[in-house]
Amino acid sequence: MSILTKICVVLVLVVSVAASGAFLRIVSVQRNWKESYNKQKDRADVADLTAANEKIALQKAVALIESVQVSLRDAKKALADEQTAHAADKAAASRAGAVVQGNFDTLKASYAEVAKALQASLAMKTQLLKENAELAEAVETANATSRGLKKDLDEASVQIQRLENMVRHYALLIKDLQAEKAEMQLELERGVTTAGAAKGAGGTAVAVAAAGQAVSGKITAVHNGVASINIGRAKGIQEKMVLKVFRSGKFVAHLRIDLVEPDSAAGVILDKKLEVLQGDDVATDLR
Repeated sequence: MSILTKICVVLVLVVSVAASGAFLRIVSVQRNWKESYNKQKDRADVADLTAANEKIALQKAVALIESVQVSLRDAKKALADEQTAHAADKAAASRAGAVVQGNFDTLKASYAEVAKALQASLAMKTQLLKENAELAEAVETANATSRGLKKDLDEASVQIQRLENMVRHYALLIKDLQAEKAEMQLELERGVTTAGAAKGAGGTAVAVAAAGQAVSGKITAVHNGVASINIGRAKGIQEKMVLKVFRSGKFVAHLRIDLVEPDSAAGVILDKKLEVLQGDDVATDLR
């Protein structure tokens, strides 16, 4: 049962009780008047009292009637007041009902807005979950790529460290070999091609690969008069070995090996006729 219905029921009960009280008062007054009137009539019929007594009795009856009439007017006025109060209460209840209905309509509209906002929030949450999943997948892919890059970087760092060591070694060799370069070029021009040739006061030996030995490769890098090749100890390359550098069958320079690795080697460029370039051929003899 709604609040408005309860208010109406209470108002009806109040009005009913008030009306019943007024009606009972009216009925009681009427009954008293009738009883008095009947008594007076019986007295007039049965008793031949003096006119003075009848007059007194009549006056009493008139007074009683007037009192009853006053009571009736009072009862009517009370009933009218109660009706007015009931109408005011009914109007107030109607206004209260209108206010309650307005509040209910506002609450209903607010609930609709909240439901709409909740639906939008759920849609946004679903989108965010999807984006988070995609982001997690992208992060995993990035991590895998990062691990691969780190591995490549570690390998590159090792290679860079090797190259730095080689460069430092080459710098020392270049400094030590500056004094020997002129003499070695002179010896090479005279056809010194065998190992164990005397090196003057220093006693340094120069080894040249035998002509029949199949040793060939490529220049992989050139820097400040030092060149690296892609063949090493596994192919018979040794320190102090002198290789020939050529391009398209033409002699370019000699390469004295000073550092040997299993699959690579490096040395100082000597007797340069042309600039040594990456990709030039190297061999034990000019083919």
